[in-house]
Amino acid sequence: MLTIVMRSIWPIFLGILFISLGNGLQGTLSSWRADYEGFSVITTGLVMSGYFLGAFASSMLSPAQIKKTGQIRTYAAYASIASTAILIQILFIEPPVWFISRFLSGFCVAGIMIIVEGWLNSISSNENRGQLFSIHMVVVWGGLAMGQGLFVVDNPAGVSLFLLASILLSVSLIPILLTEIKAPDTEIQESLGIKALWKSSPSGVITLGVSGLASAGFFGVGTIYAIKSGLSVSETALFMTLFIGFGAASQWPLGWLSDKIDRRKVILLCCLVVTSICVLLSLFEFSKTVFLILNGLIGAFTLPLYSLGVAQTNDRLKPSQMVSASGTIIFVYSLFAALGPFSMSYFINLFDEFGFLLYLAGVHVLIAIIVFGMMFITDDVDESDQANFQVMAQRPSVVGMEVIAEEALESQLDSD
Repeated sequence: MLTIVMRSIWPIFLGILFISLGNGLQGTLSSWRADYEGFSVITTGLVMSGYFLGAFASSMLSPAQIKKTGQIRTYAAYASIASTAILIQILFIEPPVWFISRFLSGFCVAGIMIIVEGWLNSISSNENRGQLFSIHMVVVWGGLAMGQGLFVVDNPAGVSLFLLASILLSVSLIPILLTEIKAPDTEIQESLGIKALWKSSPSGVITLGVSGLASAGFFGVGTIYAIKSGLSVSETALFMTLFIGFGAASQWPLGWLSDKIDRRKVILLCCLVVTSICVLLSLFEFSKTVFLILNGLIGAFTLPLYSLGVAQTNDRLKPSQMVSASGTIIFVYSLFAALGPFSMSYFINLFDEFGFLLYLAGVHVLIAIIVFGMMFITDDVDESDQANFQVMAQRPSVVGMEVIAEEALESQLDSD
């Protein structure tokens, strides 16, 4: 059954692969080039925050736009705008223009993900939705990681890499427009209120929200840390690839572990590991190989926190509430993520590369303190009542939430 479905929707995954490659390349390139062009560290942080503000705006505005103009036409428009936004950065090397460009990129890429999730949801069934969503996550994370490798294709001080990123986004249109894919009907989900979400799971909300400060900060100005640490262009690309690649690979084993024990213990483990590595990097000098591996391990325990936070929140929700909660989760994460690049750049501006480590350690200590405190206030959820962990791509997915809700409902019926 899955094979038959894959034959009909492979163009969607191919299109998303090109989107992720172009988006991954553009993010790293924009941050590196901003530093090269003489933008201050804080200005770079503000520019890179534009992407997450755009993603936040898209989560509120895109569903209505998709309903109005249809999935395929909206996809084409968003991909074209995102491709054009990259080219604008070549023509006008000014912080306000680059902020707008990053805003448009975030808005359009987030909107495209909403469209793709709608397709996956309509084409899949209860039996294969989880498998299809897992493939989707592999494509997204894999594309982002491989996009970092494209950073070494040419000199980032020129225009070629901007052109390449633009081409990749434009090419993503081809498999969608030249293949017959039935566009699904769209529905705007009613959102669960933030007060109700917080009451259900303070630990989950804090984890998925505050972790956005770290992950978005890294995606925004991680290259500045690499530059200040003395890494070359190729080493910077490897630094970004390892951080994202390790972060993607570790989600499954950490997710499996969190399904077996109190998720809050896994969250605390992640925070402890990241903080410990930051202390080590602050106190000792390492060879570049060890330096890169240690930073990759930071990614391995930082990036999964978002998915762990979502899972922790779902454990406290009824299956009927899980899908509607995605809108509020988007709001919480996007609010913190928009602050991430700017707040991290502020620390780097004050303390150079040490500021990056101080910032990451501080964010993870904050999460650990709150989650540890909550363990004495709220009881753990019984393993049989836990919703299954689902990997997320740094934003809530309606498809992913539906997979979790369906599995939770089935488990509930079986226990009855």
